[in-house]
Amino acid sequence: MKKVININFQGRVIPIEETAYDILKQYIESLRIHFAGEEGRDEIINDIEGRIAELFNDNLKKGATCITDEDVNTVIASIGRPEDFEDGDNTQAQSAAQGQNTNRENTYQDAGYREREPHRRLYRDENDKMLGGVCSGLAAYLRIDPTLVRIVFTIITFGSFGTCLLVYILLWAILPSTRLEKANFRKRLFRNPDEKVIAGVASGIAAYFDIAVWIPRLIFASPLAIGIIVSILRKIFGDYDPGPSIVFGSLGSSLSVIYVILWVVIPEAHSTSEKLEMRGEKVDLNSIKNSIQEDLGQFKNRTEKWGAEISQKATEWSKEFTETVTEKGKQFGTEVGAAASRGSRGIGNAIGILFKAFFLFIAGVFAFAMLMILVGAVVGGVSYLPVKNFFLDGFWQNALAWATLVLFFTVPVIGLVIWVVRRVMRVKSKNSYLSYTFSGLWVIGLICAICLAASITRSYSSQIGVGDKIDLVQPSKNKLVLNVSSEHSDYLKNWSVVKFGIDWDDDDDAPFYTLSEDSVVLRTVRVKVVKSEDTLFHTQLVKFSHGSSAQEAKNNAGKIQFPVQQADSLLTLPPGFALTSNMKFHNQQVLLIVGVPVGKKIQLDGRIKDYKWFNIEFRNRRHKGWNVDWDDNWDNGYDWQENVEYVMTDNGLKATKVRPSADSEEEMRKLDEQKKDIDQRQQELKDKIKRDTSNRYHYKPEASAALKGKTDIVPGPAGLLMTRLSF
Repeated sequence: MKKVININFQGRVIPIEETAYDILKQYIESLRIHFAGEEGRDEIINDIEGRIAELFNDNLKKGATCITDEDVNTVIASIGRPEDFEDGDNTQAQSAAQGQNTNRENTYQDAGYREREPHRRLYRDENDKMLGGVCSGLAAYLRIDPTLVRIVFTIITFGSFGTCLLVYILLWAILPSTRLEKANFRKRLFRNPDEKVIAGVASGIAAYFDIAVWIPRLIFASPLAIGIIVSILRKIFGDYDPGPSIVFGSLGSSLSVIYVILWVVIPEAHSTSEKLEMRGEKVDLNSIKNSIQEDLGQFKNRTEKWGAEISQKATEWSKEFTETVTEKGKQFGTEVGAAASRGSRGIGNAIGILFKAFFLFIAGVFAFAMLMILVGAVVGGVSYLPVKNFFLDGFWQNALAWATLVLFFTVPVIGLVIWVVRRVMRVKSKNSYLSYTFSGLWVIGLICAICLAASITRSYSSQIGVGDKIDLVQPSKNKLVLNVSSEHSDYLKNWSVVKFGIDWDDDDDAPFYTLSEDSVVLRTVRVKVVKSEDTLFHTQLVKFSHGSSAQEAKNNAGKIQFPVQQADSLLTLPPGFALTSNMKFHNQQVLLIVGVPVGKKIQLDGRIKDYKWFNIEFRNRRHKGWNVDWDDNWDNGYDWQENVEYVMTDNGLKATKVRPSADSEEEMRKLDEQKKDIDQRQQELKDKIKRDTSNRYHYKPEASAALKGKTDIVPGPAGLLMTRLSF
């Protein structure tokens, strides 16, 4: 019995007979001698050793306990000996060697690394399994690449929403398992690492089907790219519809999912033998050598090309920089010298040159700042695109808005940057086509801006108020408390901060309470307290809106929803009212009029101050539409403070409890500070007396009137605080 040893061969632990190992060493040594003069000798031998290790590992997977002499000779015959590929005299030797090892070579290569079942039964393959070996068993039964079976099975599983997975589990349970030999296919599907953009899936498919690599890339990328462009256009122009969305939407998403599946399922071709199998070439010494040398040649050519390009660019840039510096230096020296030699006019010319340089510097800084503002507005304004749906109505307003943004605002900034660059570089053109082009575009933008302003102004030309009486149940305690609901308010605010980076609490005058992609909550609400004409509480809701006509303004006002809820004496108001993108913003407002009878009480919550009245005036035509007297701002009611209880008298509202005014609180704070300052001075004086006494100096200070007396803070008339000194 031959001695068996374990060797570490290409990162694999291989049990091999000692005599077989000697044969393997002799073969590797013959390869080193044969490829001694070849470029990339070490890479060629390393790939051949990797191929031998793969074949050894396949043999061990089939149940062999170790690698024998016959196994080594068979592998060598399948790959080829160095003398088999020598020209001329060794042709007959090559034929003889191939004839002697026909049976063994067929076992590893031509016979397909595949166990030929007499009756071709279906098994699960334990040698090439990823999950149970079902797909590799089906591939061996059908004599196709197992990667194709895995791809088809995965796609069908996703398409059938998991139904095909049950079939897979059923086959896993029914089919017996065995160690099937690896079949030899002319081509195998791999991911190509040499021409990859994203994982090399498209380039691997192109190599498998022998087509140009741009074809599968175009198939995968075009629907998704077109879908993204269409989505952007739909965001910009709400009514834009280029065609069936399934072509650009679901198909692009499906192809993206399929691409990810192929990325996971298809293995990557790492070794040279796998790259040869990917292209359908025979794996032998000659093909491995040619592949390695081709890769090295391509890498060398690319390196030389990159080096030449970098050297050429560096030379050109250095030459241009030197010429520019020399030319500018000569120009500056000439101008300064001419300016200094022109006598009395020299100083003036020098000042003119300095002023020109300073002006160009300021213009350059301004142009750069405007360009950065423009870039920041474009980048930061993407998230605000949904907001325009609340202000712009229809295709023409959207088109005019974009034309105004691009032509009226962007074109002047770009023109200013180009003008500064041309002046600094002293570029002069005989034709003024560039200035005419920018001027013409800006004039078109100005016309678009005027048309947009006219269209929006027309949308606010009329205003109307629609009255809605609220059925109020008289409170049992003759007191009505108005409160603002806080339900969902924190969530809505936080959503606005996260989505748009806006915290409306930072801007107390903002008319928006919260903002989302499909709705905006306005807080343009005012509460007006008036004296009731009878002994009952009354509430009336008046909804205002603008429009291009009185009827449109009335329709807009009628869509406002401001639900008021009552629980005995508690009247709860919503934090605002919502508008959708279909309703559009027309400066909608809500006025709540509360009539309080004489002798009864009312108290208003502090959150009512969060309501912000906001007016847009375009010399519009007002139509009352309701029977309540009102002024321009509807503020002719009684004044009130939050969280203060009031009682209605014949002369208006009167607080039931006196609350210190803001002036009184400020005066009290100042008096406290004065008292603390006096106490501090007293302590400093006592400390000084102690120090003088200890040093035998006798000092008796003359106390001031403030120090002789006692300071008290007492209430004064009209709610003010006064300081009293007692002696």
